[in-house]
Amino acid sequence: MLFSRKEEVFTIKEFMARKHRNVVASDTFEFKEEVRESIGVLGALSMIPLAIKPILAATPAIAAGAVPVTAVAASSAMYDKMLHAFDPLITLVQALAYPVAMIVVLGGALMIMIGDKPKGFSMMSSAGLGYVLVQLTPLVLNILVDAMKIV
Repeated sequence: MLFSRKEEVFTIKEFMARKHRNVVASDTFEFKEEVRESIGVLGALSMIPLAIKPILAATPAIAAGAVPVTAVAASSAMYDKMLHAFDPLITLVQALAYPVAMIVVLGGALMIMIGDKPKGFSMMSSAGLGYVLVQLTPLVLNILVDAMKIV
């Protein structure tokens, strides 16, 4: 057997009362107290550059000033990329809207057949309204984006 597992069984009282046993092989290296302290200090000192980096890398903000044309073009390109980043997801949701709406409409028809007409018609009308809203959402979002460009 490659690995062996040691199993000990305790009652809760014995487990809570037992002392922590440090099992150390005779050929292992033990740190002296000075080495432990120096590693602790060095470990703390090694984190200082990470803590100072954001402060040194920060650039002051200027409230009023001219924005270079290249920055406007770059931000416009980034804006367009972000605007069209979710197009595949929107297309997927629009494609899935029809089958989901059809299933809900069929469920509503079954409810009408069972005799629960209010619930059946409610399901069917909700499915139709949901399908229309899913299909119109990109149009509404484009109108909002165009309105934000003007402002």
